[in-house]
Amino acid sequence: MVQISEDQILQALKSVRDPDRGQDIVSLGMVTGLSVQDGRVSFAIEVDPARGPKLEGLRQEAQKAVEALPGVAGVTAALTAHSARGPAQPAPAPAAAPVAPP
Repeated sequence: MVQISEDQILQALKSVRDPDRGQDIVSLGMVTGLSVQDGRVSFAIEVDPARGPKLEGLRQEAQKAVEALPGVAGVTAALTAHSARGPAQPAPAPAAAPVAPP
C-alpha cells in the first residue's frame, strides 16, 4: 500500500480556494488537526461562524481533493465554526484546608 504524507495532503488542499477570500485554505491557515493513520486522513477546516452555513461545499471540495490521492483509504473532513471568545476567566483559588489542632 502507498503511504500518504501530511505534505502530500496539504499540497492537495492548496487546490481548494476560499470563495470569499480568494486564497487557498492552507495558505489562509484554515486547515487544522491534520492526522494520517493507516491511510485514513482527518482534518478540520476552521471558518468564521457567520460563514459556516454556506461553506459546506468548501468542505466537500477539500474532502474530494484528499480522497483522490493514492494511498488514501478514507477521509473525514469537518467544518468548524467557533465564535470568538473573551479572555479566559481565572480558576478560583483552592480553599485552604482546615488545620487540626495539635
